[in-house]
This record gives sequence, structure tokens and C-alpha cells, in this order.
Amino acid sequence: MVLVFPQAKPIGVNSSSSRETITDGAAFPTEVIDYLKFEVFTQAENQLKDTIYLYLPKQLNEKHNQGWGQVNLGPAGKELVGIAAEAANSETGGIDTDSVAQKIKDAAASAMPQIGYGAASKVINAAISATGGNAQVSREQLTSIIGKKIFNPYAEATYSGQGSFRDHSWNWELVPKSTADATTIYDIIQRFRYWSLPGLSGGNKWLTIPEYFRVSTVRYIDKGGGKEEIANPGTGGAGGILSAIMQFPTKMVCTNVTVGMPDYTSLRSSYAGSREMDFGALKYNLSLSFKETEFLTKQTYGELPEMQQQAQNENPGYTPEQQSFLDQVKEILGDFGPFNSNNVA
Repeated sequence: MVLVFPQAKPIGVNSSSSRETITDGAAFPTEVIDYLKFEVFTQAENQLKDTIYLYLPKQLNEKHNQGWGQVNLGPAGKELVGIAAEAANSETGGIDTDSVAQKIKDAAASAMPQIGYGAASKVINAAISATGGNAQVSREQLTSIIGKKIFNPYAEATYSGQGSFRDHSWNWELVPKSTADATTIYDIIQRFRYWSLPGLSGGNKWLTIPEYFRVSTVRYIDKGGGKEEIANPGTGGAGGILSAIMQFPTKMVCTNVTVGMPDYTSLRSSYAGSREMDFGALKYNLSLSFKETEFLTKQTYGELPEMQQQAQNENPGYTPEQQSFLDQVKEILGDFGPFNSNNVA
């Protein structure tokens, strides 16, 4: 099932005559409506179950948080990290034990002032505590007081990944302007609520995992002559770059559905020869929250043009047979050593 809200076209697109009546001072004569498109898929079979379009919310943000921290290595740690780096970059993976031992000795010697001030601060703190004081003087504070300087912490920035999956929350005000709108809003709320909840199976012994969502930005385009479609805008086409900037490339799970009815006033309608019907509130506040299920990388959005060109230059795309032949040629030429014009008779 496909649900779209709002379904009415914006001002200026209902007919060619309406376009002619639009002036610069009138409401903006847009010919498109931008939507968030929600596709619902089953967890197990990966089958499309539902599609819902809601107009773009007022706040649409995209965040990329990265985990960066700091570690203070000190002189000895700095030296030992360098030793580890040499071992990791070694072609054989081996380490010259004599060289390592000497470097460790050098690192320990360079750290002696830190060790000395650290021991002194412990003695001072013990004395302060024994005499009824409660101050604690650190090694760095001690060097600052005595020497008017502090030790170089040899700090390094460390990357710890993205931490947690991204979260997205959006809010809408859904105002029905017809009985069809009221029914559509009800169906949209009912379906988001349904797909976000678990099911029961195995005689109520098991809870089935709720469905997952894929979200994208799409644009409603008036094709003229009554022909309309909902399509993804291309970066170079009439749709602009909206869908290229606002991307939600991973599967998502719905973590919250909140429905509010502020200042509730009932919409009622009656038909000739039938009873009065209640179509709900004048306005609904709908809030949806989602969580992505994968971490994002550079490759998620595609390589930059210059990086693609660099990769192509480094790997021209030879077939396995061509690459094997080139490797054999390189091996044969290598037997003759590097080319030197002085060797030519």
C-alpha cells in the first residue's frame, strides 16, 4: 500500500491557467513537493511491505559524530610506540632485540625526571595528610611550582570509531483538509504504529522482531497535462541536489512513534440520508524516531572524483590474464637488473 500526505498539489500547479495568475507578490509558485519516503521491509525475507510519503519536516539535519580522544604517552611511551611502529612496518615482522633494549634504556633514562617528581609528590602528599591537610599535589603541579614549567605529555590523538549508530527524529503537523485527508492521516498513524511494534508467534512464546525502514528524500513533480509522478531528483536535473545531500543510506529501525492531538476539536461531517460521522481531530502532531543499523564510511557515499581518478590510475583495470602477463614481464626484466645506458655496447 502507498500512502501520501499531503496529496494536494502546491499553489500554481493545478492548471496552466493558475500559473498565469501567479505574480511575484503571490505565494511562492512552487511546482514540486519534497517528501520523506519511508519504505517498510520485513526483517527475514527483505520484502517491501509498505510505502509512506510525508512532507519534509521543518527540521531536517544530518550529523556525523566521530570518536576522537587523547592519550598522554610520556617520553617512555612515545619511544615504545615508535618501536612497535618499526616492528609493524618491518618486512620480516622481526625486531632487533639489541636495538630495542638500548631504546628502552634510553627511554627509561629520559623519564627519570618524571619518575623523580612523581615520587616527590607522593612524599609531599603523605606529609600533608599526616599533618591534617587534605591537599593533593600532582607531579605536574609540583614541576609548575618549583621549575615554572611542566613535562611534555607527548599527547597523541586517538580515533575510536563512531561510537553508536546515528539517530534521527522528525516531527510533523498533520492537518486534514478533507475527509480523504482525515482517512489518510489515520492510515499513516496506524501503519507506523503497527510496523514499529513486535509480533507474537509460537503460541505467544516468542516476540517477532519489528520490520525495518529505508528512508529517502524524493520530489513530487508535476509533469503537465495531469501527468504526475514521485521520483528521486538527480543532481543535475530539475530536482536539484536535495536527495544527494540528505541521504539515509542504511537500514533503520523505528524506536519511537508519538501521536499528539493538541487543542482537540472534532471534525464531523454528515451525508444526506446517513448518520453524522466523526473524522477525528483538527490537527495531529506526529513524531517519529529512527536508529540506523550500520556505521558509515567514505565508501557509503561514494569516493570523491579525484580519488576515483587516482584509484583508476593505480589500477587501470587489467583482466587477470593481462595482469599475469605483466607480472611475468616485470619478473623477466628484473633479472637483468636496473637499466643503465653505460652497459649498452
